[in-house]
Amino acid sequence: MLVAGLLGVESGQDAVIRALLYEKATQKVPPYGITVAEFTNKISSLRNKLGHTGEGLIVPISDGAEGKIAGNVLAGDQDSVAHARTPEEILRIVYGIGDEGVPGSFYPKGGDGRIAKSHLKSA
Repeated sequence: MLVAGLLGVESGQDAVIRALLYEKATQKVPPYGITVAEFTNKISSLRNKLGHTGEGLIVPISDGAEGKIAGNVLAGDQDSVAHARTPEEILRIVYGIGDEGVPGSFYPKGGDGRIAKSHLKSA
């Protein structure tokens, strides 16, 4: 029940953040000179590289919900189902390294849970 409750809260927060970004999708991000949509696509490309899934705010219609829309406020597959991620994929993303056994980024000392600790490589 706890995990389901956390998932609901996280999903809601993600939807709010993505909706706000989508509203500003065509605005330029100083000092980078690219739009919010381009910026989020670059972040999604990195997340895809690290965790093997990820999409920006605007996708080709064929990749959007039910193959009908390009707006991607609620990230998911063609059936509007959230992308599944393994614990290893999540660790690769939050460590920012692309290796679930090498801590970094948001968790420079590694995760503290059983699953995260089981993947840490010895120094």
